[in-house]
Amino acid sequence: MDVFLEDDPALPSLPLVSRIAVAYPLQSDCAEGLIREAEQLHQRGVRYVCVRRQQILFIGEHVIHDILADAGIAVSCLGFAGGFTGALGMTFDAAIRDARRCIDLAFDLGARSAVIVPGEQGLHTYSHAEKTIRLGLMDVAQYASQRAVRLLVPTDTVLVSPKDCFRPKQCPLSWVDGMGNPLIRPLIVVRGGSIACRLPAGWRESLAAGGSLRICHRCERYDENAQLVARVLKFIARSGGINDFDRLLRDT
Repeated sequence: MDVFLEDDPALPSLPLVSRIAVAYPLQSDCAEGLIREAEQLHQRGVRYVCVRRQQILFIGEHVIHDILADAGIAVSCLGFAGGFTGALGMTFDAAIRDARRCIDLAFDLGARSAVIVPGEQGLHTYSHAEKTIRLGLMDVAQYASQRAVRLLVPTDTVLVSPKDCFRPKQCPLSWVDGMGNPLIRPLIVVRGGSIACRLPAGWRESLAAGGSLRICHRCERYDENAQLVARVLKFIARSGGINDFDRLLRDT
């Protein structure tokens, strides 16, 4: 599940809590299953879903778009592309082209963002891996700016191996901010049930600036993670939004 702030220009005048949105991961891999799932999501009042590119391949872009639209559900995030250091078995140039295709697809689906997995250090030195990843992200961000699609960079792996995600030596949120590009934002991946241990300092500011908070659904502690989402939303609502959010929204 993803937690983020809606971008509707009509919403900034409303209380911040009114802008908080939650997106659920789409589960279906066939049209028949998607029809049933979309109806169930609609009945639960779900307005946003996250879609995997494999599902586009299995079901079809237009089929997914039409079924979800009929149920009043929008795609918030498409994942994933990237692997600039070769983590996904592609050369740097091939990874760039694939990321651009992902952005085009996200734009066609009306998605707010696309997940870009930068890669891992692998056989590179740290400095070379970081330079390669920065170059890849900035190249793809320039392309994404033409389609107003955000790039969400995970702070943890979205794949199976813990080595799949490049780990900056500094705080990953600061590392992403250091890109200096408002379209490159953190995807704060939470695994586990403790807010104190799992949410990094600066998560409030990251949400305010267009980042997302992802409660991992691909681990054995999903129930705890689901409870974590509820506690995060209650915390935000209790504090009247998030401390200093009004100032942050004016400054971003």
